[in-house]
Amino acid sequence: MSEPSNDLVSCCACCKDIPLDAAFTPEGAEYVEHFCGLECYQRFLARGKAATETKTEPSACDSPPCSWS
Repeated sequence: MSEPSNDLVSCCACCKDIPLDAAFTPEGAEYVEHFCGLECYQRFLARGKAATETKTEPSACDSPPCSWS
């Protein structure tokens, strides 16, 4: 049986440290983003859509932490 990893990553939406083995991880061709839960992933997608519509750059850590703990 494998031991759980102690590695931490930051949630891409709320910047909360989360265990790597518990992170929700959508992958792209050349990048990986980590999220603490579905709520933060949806917030990330919404921020990206808003930035595309307004032609601004989304900032990951300017939003309050998610309510998912």
